[in-house]
Amino acid sequence: MSKFISFACIAVAGLLLLTGCRQSGPLPDGFPATVSCVINITQDGAPLSGAMVSLIPADGAKDWLFSAITDASGNARIFTYGRAEGAAKGKYKVIVTKTEMDPSKFTMPDENDVAAMERYNQNVMNERLKSYTLVETVYANAGTTPLELEITGKTTQTFDVGKKVREVMPN
Repeated sequence: MSKFISFACIAVAGLLLLTGCRQSGPLPDGFPATVSCVINITQDGAPLSGAMVSLIPADGAKDWLFSAITDASGNARIFTYGRAEGAAKGKYKVIVTKTEMDPSKFTMPDENDVAAMERYNQNVMNERLKSYTLVETVYANAGTTPLELEITGKTTQTFDVGKKVREVMPN
């Protein structure tokens, strides 16, 4: 179940952030105040840009959504539900993911090469595009990530996600 919750949180956070859905507006009724939270992610000691960072309440009792995508310096300014900057005080598991699609599949073939165009279109239609994880998979799940964070006030924290990897993700 925690794998599903982790995946669901990451998927929703990704959709919110990638579609620019940082709306202003009230948080759900009864939601606690948020405090500024910036997470810096490094990989092999260097800033990791374009990674999705999600905070999952460590007690698992709440389904709050805190997330951001790292910038070129590896900094992720956390938002709550894509609406309010910061996160509620508490203890969290930190999930970090970064994926890429097989870039060779995104190279549009010469439009005059009918056979290549047909193969390209078939791959897209059949979703045979390979995806790669660029962060060790241990960091992608609340049940396995060793990264933990306690927010008691304005927080800035750096985490290193280990060596660089490029592993094919299962379909």
